[in-house]
Amino acid sequence: MRFIAMLCCFLLASMVQAKDMKIGTVDLQKLFKDYPGTKKAQKKFEDVAAQKQKDLKDSEDEIADMDQDLKKSDAVMSSKQKKKKQEQLKQKYQEYLQTKAKMENDMRTQESQMTADIVAEIKEIVAKIAQAQGMDLVLDAEKTVYVKDGTDLTDKVLKSFKSVSSDSKDESSDNGKKK
Repeated sequence: MRFIAMLCCFLLASMVQAKDMKIGTVDLQKLFKDYPGTKKAQKKFEDVAAQKQKDLKDSEDEIADMDQDLKKSDAVMSSKQKKKKQEQLKQKYQEYLQTKAKMENDMRTQESQMTADIVAEIKEIVAKIAQAQGMDLVLDAEKTVYVKDGTDLTDKVLKSFKSVSSDSKDESSDNGKKK
């Protein structure tokens, strides 16, 4: 009986504390899209992807050239030579497929890591603003159905992005003037 009474007291105390909780929300997708680091990371990712595509295109061209050579010299080659060239072409194509699959996997991994890094940076900024606002809990607005008396912190976080972005531009222009 004492246990039940004590449990009720803890429940009552936690309900009283929960009533005083300040809850905030943020639109994490919007923050991700508007975060200055996102655009830089996307540009870097696109440059790497373009270079890898160029490398793949070079391999595709080499395979196409080998195939054309095989077709052109088909009549003058012995069956043994023809078979050897077909095997070389087949091996080259298999290497190409393996390289392409590895590249695609590497790009997915790199993109996931870049995204995780950016989200971590954004969460750090959100946490600082939430602490400054006296928030006890911050939820992603997209994944939240309902919050009574919740405060949307998205605009405050976006403003902090702009101040951080303008500070970094000021520093880079100052560095350019010093040189």
